[in-house]
Amino acid sequence: MRLRASRAGRSRIPALELRLPHGGTVRTIPGWDQYYLDICKVVASRSKDPNTQIGCVIIGPNHEIRSTGYNSFPRGIRDDVPERLVRPTKYLWIEHAERNAICNAARAGTATEGCTIFVEIMPCMDCARAIVQAGITEVVVSTDRMAQYSSEYYNEHFGMVEVLFREAGIRVRRV
Repeated sequence: MRLRASRAGRSRIPALELRLPHGGTVRTIPGWDQYYLDICKVVASRSKDPNTQIGCVIIGPNHEIRSTGYNSFPRGIRDDVPERLVRPTKYLWIEHAERNAICNAARAGTATEGCTIFVEIMPCMDCARAIVQAGITEVVVSTDRMAQYSSEYYNEHFGMVEVLFREAGIRVRRV
């Protein structure tokens, strides 16, 4: 059996194909970027928000998962009150995935300085400020999921977030 790097995708670390000695492909192993974005999707599935499910994962410099988060109610807050799940009230009750991941790391005493955060869409300005303050140095965003968020409002808002990240020296990658 032989490992071969595939050039498919724009991932920094490409997918690998496991090949049998006689040339048959056993399976493709995703590159790190796709692997972590796939984890984001699984993490997002825990959200009880009826409209939007977002997941994120914070990764250390040695590819270790430091924390995960999804949009949800804060710990101990009832998530079975229907009025709390309706716009615009839900915005007062539900915490975003990125801040949840940062808070989960802090609660466990896990460092986030120098880490990378993978998230399905560009963070909002509140989450972006938390990312800066947490010492995270890179943000990786899913281009597939971002396509669902193209409107004048989102383009302007996410543009300001990118300015914040640029000024803070945080690298943004779209994969």
